[in-house]
Amino acid sequence: MSRSRLCAPVRAAVLMLLTLGIFAAPASAQYDLGDTLTVIQKPLLNIPTILTPGDTLDIDCEADPLTTGWSAWLTFGERTVPLEMVSASYSPSTLWWRLRAVVPEVEVFELYDLNVAADGGILDRTVNAVSVIESFRDSWSFIHVTDPHMPTHKYYYQSGADTDSTEMDDMREVIRDVNLIHPEFVLLTGDLVNEGELEDFLSRRYYSRAQGILTEFEVPVFMVAGNHDLGGWNDTPPPAGTARRDWWRFFGWKRLDSPPPGAPEFTQNYSFDYGPIHFTGLEAYDNYDMWRESIYGYESFTANQMDWLDNDLAAASGSARQVLFYHYDFGEELKLSQLGVELALGGHVHYDRQTGVEYLTDNVCDGDRAFRLVNVDGVTLDVRPTLSSGSTGSDLRISYSPVNDGTADEVSATVVNTMSERFDHALVKFVMPAQFNDFLLTDGVLVQRDIGDAVQVCYVECDLPPSSARSFTITGKISDVPGDAPRPLLTLGNHPNPFNPATTVSYTLSERTNVRLAIFDARGKQVALLEVGIRAEGEHQVRWNGRDDRGQDVSSGVYFARLEAGAQSRTHKLVLAR
Repeated sequence: MSRSRLCAPVRAAVLMLLTLGIFAAPASAQYDLGDTLTVIQKPLLNIPTILTPGDTLDIDCEADPLTTGWSAWLTFGERTVPLEMVSASYSPSTLWWRLRAVVPEVEVFELYDLNVAADGGILDRTVNAVSVIESFRDSWSFIHVTDPHMPTHKYYYQSGADTDSTEMDDMREVIRDVNLIHPEFVLLTGDLVNEGELEDFLSRRYYSRAQGILTEFEVPVFMVAGNHDLGGWNDTPPPAGTARRDWWRFFGWKRLDSPPPGAPEFTQNYSFDYGPIHFTGLEAYDNYDMWRESIYGYESFTANQMDWLDNDLAAASGSARQVLFYHYDFGEELKLSQLGVELALGGHVHYDRQTGVEYLTDNVCDGDRAFRLVNVDGVTLDVRPTLSSGSTGSDLRISYSPVNDGTADEVSATVVNTMSERFDHALVKFVMPAQFNDFLLTDGVLVQRDIGDAVQVCYVECDLPPSSARSFTITGKISDVPGDAPRPLLTLGNHPNPFNPATTVSYTLSERTNVRLAIFDARGKQVALLEVGIRAEGEHQVRWNGRDDRGQDVSSGVYFARLEAGAQSRTHKLVLAR
């Protein structure tokens, strides 16, 4: 939303105090720089992708046109999933590399980080970028949130603005509820931060801090920018264009500064599909500081954006439903009935408003903690009334007894849902001792287990009716039922790591079993077979001399030790630095 301007004398006085250093940020307000975009351009934390095993993952990267040796892998906690590289090609028209890799079968369906490496020291990671799911559901939900205005709704010149973080508190309460409800994804329609030009100014690090909050989501978040993110208030000390350039540093593409012929838009727009439904995100803004007026005008959307939108929707004409999401249609340019979209979602006004197929959702900030649930059944979109996480965060809450830390054989979770909505795919995660291979549940469905060395996380899908309090208890067991045999493989690692020229790979078995230990390069090609055969219970060590099966030294880079033990397998990353 807009705000009042500083009058000229007041602004001049503030600028003088800033120049003299009187408004310097206190030591307590110094924050670390976040993860700025380097190599990986898509998928990102804010533009992720959702895939199933066997699907092809498209990765866009920025690097020298002569770069060679591309590889990619996924990580979640201690898990590493190498990706089979299908192709890597550079486009002079877009100035990006397009990598294509196949997603293999995974042991845990989760939201993974994406890692990319190439010759010449290239190594990059983007957090929460790839959601690997078992299948696309026919009955599912997503959540719309908007206008967090982090870290504070105060403006830089107001008392307490340098230390206030109330809007981060509001956002965290919404995130806690979203993670428990566990929708397929979240649409976040802008005004992520309150003043987009304050990233470097007085070390406020607004984008860095907001980025850190986004990593706390346990589901994919598709985000578009709003006017507070991009507009650049014309009465702040940072120069014109700072807000938009800072967005590019953390969430966007610096090629938008001077777009290449194959990607002519100066704005960040994108689309994705979930099953038969097509989603299109548009950048929206007020150009408060009038930076590049000839390009951006006073407010969105640009002519190039509208052309892009027409082309995107035309290409997706076979979709059963089309959904737009954006911050706000400032110039009333989106003729939704003519576009033929079935749903449009936005924010900006800080209250609920519906006009035809357009739904504007109340804000997260100022204690409102609002979010909107959209249920999907086949191709039917059911837009629900806006919910709130509540002023104390207690409208939807979960508690465990005893502590849910992997030390107890039995754990109970009590979930209280005082909201008016039913959440029938909610997810409760129980942390249990690793030795159990069977579980007794009083309610809910155990959908998967993430088994680690000492503990395992049991994912229990639950139905949470409106205005209810339900308890879910899980009890660990040891079972001899076929398919539930004890895990023979307990640990896999190596030392030293990084190494040069050799390292010792170690693993531990809980029982005598058949094993196969091999080294693979980052492209998924086997480099060396280290061990195969029956091995006894206990710890085993195998030395790898950094050579392939032909006895040739392999080059520096990332490799993976893959151990198969009985019906189990585990992968561990090694780094050779010659």
